Amino acid sequence: MREDEFYQDFRSEVAKEVAIVLGKVTHFLHKDIVDYISEKNIDFEKEFNNFSTVPNSFNNNDFFGDDCVFPGYRRVVNGERKDKWKNNLSKDGTILNDNTIPRHIWAFLTIGKCYSGPNWKESKLNKFELAHIFNHKVDEIDFERKYFKNINDKIKPYSLFSSASNVVLIPKGLAKPTDNLDEVKLCFYNKFIDYYKKTPKGINGFRKDKLPLWYDDVKWNEPKLPKDWKKNIDKLLVYRSENLKKRYNK
Repeated sequence: MREDEFYQDFRSEVAKEVAIVLGKVTHFLHKDIVDYISEKNIDFEKEFNNFSTVPNSFNNNDFFGDDCVFPGYRRVVNGERKDKWKNNLSKDGTILNDNTIPRHIWAFLTIGKCYSGPNWKESKLNKFELAHIFNHKVDEIDFERKYFKNINDKIKPYSLFSSASNVVLIPKGLAKPTDNLDEVKLCFYNKFIDYYKKTPKGINGFRKDKLPLWYDDVKWNEPKLPKDWKKNIDKLLVYRSENLKKRYNK
């Protein structure tokens, strides 16, 4: 054995077991919820355009995906972390956030309230963390380039930050493989496409030939449809409208 191979990388050997575990514990939003948000967004897009300050040089698709709950928000990058950056406008007209804004989706769905530390605990969601299936930062989309035939470079992936279908709930401590393990990421891509019957704007042509041969061994947790889901999602959409108006008026 060569000296540089003494410590071997065994990730591929355990990827199947990791994917099977994640399939059992991951919660996707039910497609009825995603479809409902998409329908409501048809009218809200006009409202959003009336009060947002996103420069005309940006393609509106960057901020408004079909099920994007908080268009205009995006994840901050390191160079932008300055005093009082959180939830404030950046130079390009987007609102910077630290990954708390997508939690509103699950908090409202669970208890009909916005995300906060106490509300997250009340909802029992503090046992979980959020994971994004498709990347929502410009500098991370190269991962999708490896596994999708067509990527539209003119569309920035900002809407995926708070896309209802793109944000899944995973028990704490188990989410990291969805970021860094290719075989696991591919399983989540395929589950997303099979379940929601779509891909995000600007991304298509999934290379199923790259899917692990053992994919069918992964048994996915069935998405849940809470009793009062429509009532709570309506509360979420009222909150998002008020929130965005406040941020852009500020």
